[in-house]
Amino acid sequence: MDSSLLRLFANLKFIFLFYLFLVLLSPNNVIAQEGIDSKNQLEQGLVGILYDDTELSRPVSIWYLENLDSRQGDWENRNDFSARWQGMIKSPYTGKITISGEADNGILMRIGGIKVLDGWQDGLAVEGSIDLEEGKLYPIEIAYRQINGSSFMRLFWQWQDVSKRIIPGNVLWFSSDDESHLREVYDKALAIPYEELEFDIASIMEIETEGDLLKKRQSLTNLLFGNEGLPKEKMPDSLQRDIEDADFQSLSNLKRIDKLTIELEWDLNSIVYHFVPEGSLDKAIIYHQGHTGKFVNGISTIQEFLNKGFDVIALSMPLKGLNRMPVINFPRFGKMKIVSHEQMSFLTPSAGHPVRFFLDPVIIVLNYLESLNINQSMMIGISGGGWTTTLCAALDNRISKSFPVAGSLPFYLRSRDMHNKSTFGDYEQYVPEIYRIANYLDLYIMGAFGDSRKQLQILNEYDSCCFGGTGYTTYIDLIKSTIDGLGKGEFDVFLDSSHKEHKISDAALKIIFEDLGLN
Repeated sequence: MDSSLLRLFANLKFIFLFYLFLVLLSPNNVIAQEGIDSKNQLEQGLVGILYDDTELSRPVSIWYLENLDSRQGDWENRNDFSARWQGMIKSPYTGKITISGEADNGILMRIGGIKVLDGWQDGLAVEGSIDLEEGKLYPIEIAYRQINGSSFMRLFWQWQDVSKRIIPGNVLWFSSDDESHLREVYDKALAIPYEELEFDIASIMEIETEGDLLKKRQSLTNLLFGNEGLPKEKMPDSLQRDIEDADFQSLSNLKRIDKLTIELEWDLNSIVYHFVPEGSLDKAIIYHQGHTGKFVNGISTIQEFLNKGFDVIALSMPLKGLNRMPVINFPRFGKMKIVSHEQMSFLTPSAGHPVRFFLDPVIIVLNYLESLNINQSMMIGISGGGWTTTLCAALDNRISKSFPVAGSLPFYLRSRDMHNKSTFGDYEQYVPEIYRIANYLDLYIMGAFGDSRKQLQILNEYDSCCFGGTGYTTYIDLIKSTIDGLGKGEFDVFLDSSHKEHKISDAALKIIFEDLGLN
């Protein structure tokens, strides 16, 4: 045979053997060796359940754990809780591996069904060892609890010639079977009402007739805005046409950006962008970014609505994004820079309640859109923007369709996750005098009621911030039946299980456009 052909076959043989070697080392191959379905999809980390007690008995949400060092996670707002995670861990060494843990207050760990750590009563420092084989994946279960004080958990390993170190996140995996199993456990537990839910939810709903609703809307309007009512005559204080902003230069189907400035009392303001599309539908969507800063964070959502021909009006909450943080010299209090929403309780308006400063910009934007002869105005918001969407839709029926995303839940559901401060909400979310007039169930009805009006509430089941879970099932039928009885409007909830973040997802946008008949 020709020597060049022999060299070619030799090279091909080497490539094939090298490829086979990589396949044999791959995680999927290890799974097959362990008798696990090779079609099982793997994701990095562990999957578990968060409980709002210290005995793993009252589940709150699914918790995806990326690493075994709580200093790299967001645990500081949690207190008096427990959690249980499962998945697989890849061994780095063949032989005896020593596992140690630091946990306040309790920690348990099993690897391959063998108990390695047992510090449930006091896991401040605990240690154990196990024999493993390098490269293999072993089932792992971890349970943790915290009782009073600060919460932390750190897990380490060491073996011959390798010193003690944090177990890295890249050796942890969970399968679709792990996730499905825990979701089944979680859903089954939620189907049984907890003690704090054993009350007649309908008893806290006061709207039975259109008259009840209109009276409640008027009372809430008077509290928030004074006897003058909604500021339906006020327009933006300035308008700059066709501005340039490098943050949005990548947008397509965009004719121009107009910048609106709205001045409020106490030197507060709201900077609003009007994204004007090529070939407008004469329909506008008000996009509210909420707490998370500049509305460039929502550029993908803005782009999707521009693609559909919507005028998009984007704004953020007071003090956030492009908006001012004023410095105010208060009589009797002194000079103070207003940087948080809690501080805004000091900002008493000339008429109404400080919470009006969250709502005024949206009402003024609606006035502006009316002046442009926009045929239909809708609203979508994320987080605090979802809360703003809920309140504004309840008060102003010029918002025909509203899509609050991860913005609120009734108080009786929030009380189940008091360890997570963000779930109870910021100042504006729980001002008692507001919600004594109209609680969140009332607000959902008010936002959905009216001719050709609808509210589609979007909740992220596994939200990394707040308002996750499936608690909406306790009220959705009550809201729907009330709306049906009123004879005008529509209410629904979309539970978004497509991701694990605090965001407006592609799945949510798809549902919204289907609802609008814009597939």
